[in-house]
Amino acid sequence: MHSFREYLSEAKTVGGITHLEHPSDRLFDGPEATKHSVDTLKGIVSGKTPVTRKIDDKMSFQAIRKSDGGVGVKYKGSGSTYNFSAKDIEKQHGHKPYLAGPLNTLLKHVGKVLPEKPGEYQGGFMSTHETRKEEGGHIGHTPNTVEYHTPVNSAEGQKLKKSKVSLVVHTKLEGPERTPSPITSMAGFKEHPDVHQVQHVVSGKEREIHPDDKKIINAHINAAQDLLKGHDHSHLSGHESTLRSYINSTVRTGERPTTSGYRGHLSAVHDKKIEGVKMDATKAAKTAEKTAALAHVDKNKKAFDKSFDIHHHIQQATNHLADALDKSSASGGGFQTRIGGQASGGEGYVGGGLKIVNRPAFSRANLLKNVNLRAKDE
Repeated sequence: MHSFREYLSEAKTVGGITHLEHPSDRLFDGPEATKHSVDTLKGIVSGKTPVTRKIDDKMSFQAIRKSDGGVGVKYKGSGSTYNFSAKDIEKQHGHKPYLAGPLNTLLKHVGKVLPEKPGEYQGGFMSTHETRKEEGGHIGHTPNTVEYHTPVNSAEGQKLKKSKVSLVVHTKLEGPERTPSPITSMAGFKEHPDVHQVQHVVSGKEREIHPDDKKIINAHINAAQDLLKGHDHSHLSGHESTLRSYINSTVRTGERPTTSGYRGHLSAVHDKKIEGVKMDATKAAKTAEKTAALAHVDKNKKAFDKSFDIHHHIQQATNHLADALDKSSASGGGFQTRIGGQASGGEGYVGGGLKIVNRPAFSRANLLKNVNLRAKDE
């Protein structure tokens, strides 16, 4: 079985976590990846696999404390370098105030809570006191899609109210390759009134799943395992990217993924490629690629049908697991959560290098939000 770090590397990780996979989508990467997903779900249900909250932050950042005690911060994006002064930030990101602002705030304050020992970390910027909302006896912020709110007079509310920045530090980057390792204990981190630290670690008590929920989750896991017996993944080779884009499209529409639905999606993807070229010879070559891809799906229809059934059960197990964790850790790290003004779960959880998210709930809201933002820009 692959390690947590190996799966983070496979999940497009370069110098920190850049993308976490849904357990169900790992099916498209072969039997070992699928086994890792199923084993991870079973480990979380049993309480043996550590879990952290996936925090819906405004901006992902990295921070470092050097051996001389100096602290630097950087935007997570590729090509960014560490900033150790406001001058560094102005030089690198002055033309992007939406990055420069949070980075300047982080540079002023994150060192107040980082461990004193040299180390490098990844986290998320949440808010400053200017971007928080206080009403009806509650205080909260909406960094991205999820609104986090809590009574002002609660311990968590007072910490947030008095702080100059709210953030979460969830990952340690280790070694020359800056390999990511989840922070499952905040030992070594300091407390400071200027810095509100989001509680991302899910305690053992909060990971206890109700027996009724366990029954539903395990039923889907068992159904997936039964279907996986003797299942050949070879028909999925070469389709990893288009299968993922198709699944995301069904999250937006709410429909259940099927082979016929995927065939239509695949046809549209190839049509777009054909329309994007001008030379007749190139169009002919891309048309031949489309014909071959669709013929492959038709030839392997039963195998694709079975794969979509397996995907369905793994996703259903994941959805119910995310909901069960929401119920068992109802405080959400001291906060209640809403999406679009309606009570909801949070962004989900992370375990075994995979994200445990109720996809129809959070992912659909997030995808639709991004679509609406793009429409406004256009």
